[in-house]
Amino acid sequence: MCTVAPAMIPRLRDNTRLPVILLAVVSVLSFGARAVLLGEPCQSPCTTATQHTLIFDEAYYVNAARVIAGIRPPSGSHYADAPLGTDPNAEHPQLAKLIMAGAIEWFGDGPFAWRIGSLLAGSIAILGMFALVRAAGGGPWTALAASTLMACDNLLLVHGRIGTLDIYAVAAMIWALALYLRGRLLSAGVVLAIGSACKLVAPYLLAVLVLLELGRVVIRRRDRAAPEDWTVVPALRRLFICGFSAAGIFMALLGVMDQIATPYNDAAAQLITGGPFAHFSHMVSYADTLVSPHGPQGIASYPWDWLIDLKPITYLRINPSLPGHGLYAIHPVSKFLGFISPPILLAGVIALPIAAWRLLRLPRVPAPGVPGSGAQPRMTGDTPLALIGLAWFLGTWIPFALLSLIDQRTSYLYYMVVVMPGLYVLGAWLASLAWRRRRRRRLSRGVVIAWGLTVIASAVLLYPFTPVF
Repeated sequence: MCTVAPAMIPRLRDNTRLPVILLAVVSVLSFGARAVLLGEPCQSPCTTATQHTLIFDEAYYVNAARVIAGIRPPSGSHYADAPLGTDPNAEHPQLAKLIMAGAIEWFGDGPFAWRIGSLLAGSIAILGMFALVRAAGGGPWTALAASTLMACDNLLLVHGRIGTLDIYAVAAMIWALALYLRGRLLSAGVVLAIGSACKLVAPYLLAVLVLLELGRVVIRRRDRAAPEDWTVVPALRRLFICGFSAAGIFMALLGVMDQIATPYNDAAAQLITGGPFAHFSHMVSYADTLVSPHGPQGIASYPWDWLIDLKPITYLRINPSLPGHGLYAIHPVSKFLGFISPPILLAGVIALPIAAWRLLRLPRVPAPGVPGSGAQPRMTGDTPLALIGLAWFLGTWIPFALLSLIDQRTSYLYYMVVVMPGLYVLGAWLASLAWRRRRRRRLSRGVVIAWGLTVIASAVLLYPFTPVF
């Protein structure tokens, strides 16, 4: 029987190259899983662009990209009557749609052009998770775990394959925070502005940064051994540089994009003029109209429902033996779900109160060199990682919850795309804690391994082309 020598375990744990190699493997496998059957589903004989089935909100964004590229969408579809060269989806910034439009002009009107940007953005986001955890001080194995969780989550897999906007914004948010943690504040502002130019959920990262800096200040006041720049003045300086650079660059980008693809109010059938501020005002006012005063209807749900995976969304369901209206002669069997991987969500939700408790009750050790001082709070090596995961979750989820409570804003489960990176970090952090646990080590490691296997099994079972209905 082949056994692993005890001396090999520390060597594996301290090996910094192997996690990077495995990260490359995870990235390639994730890209392959999202790229396979990229042109499907499609209607027989599948010879033209219009015979390829648009998935979920691709019906808006792909058609908007077609209009920007000067191609008339099929009659009766969204934006079929919009002026060519404009952006009829003016309720969102243009950047992601400009990327799709450029791909359409370069590769032709088809699924590869619609979705290649999302494929690349999904891979960039997975690599960004590794960079983020490492920038937070997490070890390479914990960083690999966070990236693997992201790669295995059905929500990332689907949005990293279809032509929608969220994955572009999430990838930028992750890298912006990684740069911020490295002290590259202007670069973080630029990347955040790029994400905001894709979808206006990216600015939620500013709330994450405020919570992060607030947590740092509190920790510094309780533990003088924490970094010296975890104080109020350096924190305000960092927030000012990153926030104002992001806002200024975003407005400049919006002005440039308005010149390339003039925003068009499709509902009112009129161009939006007046520059980037008028366009920004239109986006905000449009969002204010998306309300559910009598509670969520249809596929809509409350933000607190997302934490138990309530009301998953079927983006598209193709079953040739039971074709739905308008879905005849379309293949192959497929089911695109807006659904969070249950084991990943479970670990993240469990980790939330644990992380909060550990931050509130930092481990206490005797103060060095101060006789009779008793024990004082001391942050551990994983404190920053717990803080970042918690700050990301609260900074991105609370705005949705407040808008739902105060403004009855309509919300959907897939909005969790921008919230989940915090839960990926916390899930990896919790698994790392369990793996390093000294008491009942075999049991805790067995639980981690079993949980990891359920993560992989969930990714397989929720794969869009798995014939499970």
